[in-house]
Amino acid sequence: MTNPPPTASGPVAPGLNRCLGPVEVTAQAVATVGLTLTAVINIPEAAQTAGHATWVCYLIALVVILLVAETLVMFRRQPGSASGIAGYVEAGLGPAAGALAAWSLLLGYGGTMLACLAFFGSYLNHLIEMVGGHPQPLVGYLVGGLGCLLLAHRDVRLSTATMLITETISVLIVLGLCLVVLRHGGFQADLAAFNPVGDTAQQVRSGLMVAVLSFIGFESAATLGEETLRPERAVPRAIRLSVLIAGGLFLFWAVVITEGLGWLPPAERAGLDPIVLLAARLGKPETGEWIRAGAFLCLFGSTLGSLTALGRIGFDLAGTGVLPRALARIHPRFRTPAFSLTATTLPLLLVGAVLELRGFSASTLYNQLGGFAVLAFLLVYGLVACGALGLPLQGIPRLRRLAVAATSLAAVVGVAAAYLGSALGHQNLMLLSFAGLMLLGLVLVARSRGQLPLGAG
Repeated sequence: MTNPPPTASGPVAPGLNRCLGPVEVTAQAVATVGLTLTAVINIPEAAQTAGHATWVCYLIALVVILLVAETLVMFRRQPGSASGIAGYVEAGLGPAAGALAAWSLLLGYGGTMLACLAFFGSYLNHLIEMVGGHPQPLVGYLVGGLGCLLLAHRDVRLSTATMLITETISVLIVLGLCLVVLRHGGFQADLAAFNPVGDTAQQVRSGLMVAVLSFIGFESAATLGEETLRPERAVPRAIRLSVLIAGGLFLFWAVVITEGLGWLPPAERAGLDPIVLLAARLGKPETGEWIRAGAFLCLFGSTLGSLTALGRIGFDLAGTGVLPRALARIHPRFRTPAFSLTATTLPLLLVGAVLELRGFSASTLYNQLGGFAVLAFLLVYGLVACGALGLPLQGIPRLRRLAVAATSLAAVVGVAAAYLGSALGHQNLMLLSFAGLMLLGLVLVARSRGQLPLGAG
């Protein structure tokens, strides 16, 4: 996908600021994944149904994501694009498919951003209460959203540095709790979970989608391709490294934290902050408060990472005419896609505010929007694999390309089928919303390519 150079006033616009190195690109990927969110939210959620088989769910998810990551890495010689891996879809399947993939990524990052903001607002309100304040509805939610938006408008290096710092601190806090758990009784893995039949197989299926959700965001490194000094090296390394870092931590946490959660009564395991309660039960209540603080920082970093990717994909869609072309303008000082960031973020913040005012809990919003985001990303992962099957890639042997892409496609389709089968019946509204928004994207893409007479544009 290419972006038109003119600004609204006519002169040639400067390009995005090409200033990022491998550390900043990796920080974007790791922060958007949100490592601490998996420890605080996703693993306790998966453990409610998967039990000690939770680690097997994460092992399977890691294998699937590694296959997807290797498929993405095969496109390393493709030009960097603000649309991220949608540019890989375009290279393999054409501009229309690439634009549709970018639209799906827009939905995915939007859903991820709102899911993180819902919990961010909840944690911020808790911190306000701790210092004797009286939190008001939507204050924490709006502070987080608008704060991330203002930060993302500025130098992209400032945003990536912020994400790296917040994620490092929050991960260290959770690792501290894991050491406490190990000291107070060790852990054990339920090897019977490898049994492919019976109750354990159902447990694995029930926790698999939460495990896949935990990895979402690693591909966001590719959205910084136009702003990276050597994208053909930095982006593939960031994709691989973020998956390996996340996978190693998730497997460790899935074993240790799940063991610790087993020491809690069922009602406490199903609560909003089960690992905070676990810290208190282990005689470390101060550790629980530090975990809340770490989760707070991680939620801010994940929101910022999703918003950063969201703005760049909107910028690219504006360049191709799918979204209004005014959104393809660049901030004259910071050389960030500031107009796209504002135009894509503010409507989403309004949607999230309405949902919160209607009484949806942070957990409900996280689960529903997280499932929405997973569908969007799985669709794009599948399209990338299809593109790799039909496109000779420089420096990649044909046999390797076909084997990796075909295996990746089969894994993604399998996970998507399992998720859709479990979601039907109790998440119909989410599924219908996703289908409707994808249909809207199809119409916008067709209109931008002059295939539908829907007026000027």
